[in-house]
Amino acid sequence: MRSLRLRSVLRLAALAAVASVVLFAMGCGSSGPSSGASPSASATSIDGASIAPDPSLNALLPASIKSGGVLRVASALPYPPWEYYDPATSKNFAGFDFDLSQAIGAKLGVKALFVDTPFDSIILSVKGAKNDMIMADMYDNPDREKVLTFVDYAYDGTSILVLKGNPNGITNLDSLAGKTVTCLRGSTQQVLLESLNKTFKSSGKQQMKILSLPGSPDALLAVIGGKASALLTDHSQAAYIAKSTSAGKTYEVLADPAAPNGYEPAIVGIGISKTNPQLVTAVQKALQALIDEGSYQKIIDKYGLLPVKSALTDQAGAVSASPAP
Repeated sequence: MRSLRLRSVLRLAALAAVASVVLFAMGCGSSGPSSGASPSASATSIDGASIAPDPSLNALLPASIKSGGVLRVASALPYPPWEYYDPATSKNFAGFDFDLSQAIGAKLGVKALFVDTPFDSIILSVKGAKNDMIMADMYDNPDREKVLTFVDYAYDGTSILVLKGNPNGITNLDSLAGKTVTCLRGSTQQVLLESLNKTFKSSGKQQMKILSLPGSPDALLAVIGGKASALLTDHSQAAYIAKSTSAGKTYEVLADPAAPNGYEPAIVGIGISKTNPQLVTAVQKALQALIDEGSYQKIIDKYGLLPVKSALTDQAGAVSASPAP
């Protein structure tokens, strides 16, 4: 795994500057699972929602998951508010994806195990049956639908995060020409930047240097250390970082009037291998049950994200709402 290497002094200074949001200071730590709610005949409480297992939904699960009682959920940490460690020095998972995964597991009557997996190999982990599904603020898009079926569960978009005061004078995507811009390797934002570079080239503008990195901590250090002028990331994460880091004194999200809630609004989905239709059905029905009983709304409200109205599959390109709260 290739990561950005800054001088030790710069790294320490940068980490100190983001100490108020220490969940970013801990890099891509554990790659092992952590257990969530144990399967039980009684209800499980998650974010104020009481969730009871449904035997009829448990019966829909693939035999291997049903007999083993374990649903392995791949994610890529830290990526708040979707997934992170709380406290940062622990291996205690937290965040919207984690909480919702535990709720889905509780509804299905199995144990949901969160597995920290590098984002650029997360799809392969499901295709290779190392994990059963993905919950990592992953956009449902046509390319990914070629190998995954998505149970869609939230909205998001893309925003530009810069240092407070915007010292490089970035105003929108067009103003990134000639700049060094960082992003998460294998992300939708990397695809967006690569496409934007083609546009710059065809119009005679200077292309960007795209610094794709394996995790959010490295990308944030690239910005604060002057290695990149901006970070392109999901609007939800950009807003969280800007608000929570050093009481809002370190970063800011660019306000582009043309895209007030982020560029390229998209729907976020739970990714499941197309070879596993039984699990798709079970997870879709479990999510719908959580929506119907109000548990889903309580969980998503805790993190300030935009909800779906119903559990649908493969809705790439069918976004009908602003992606960000």
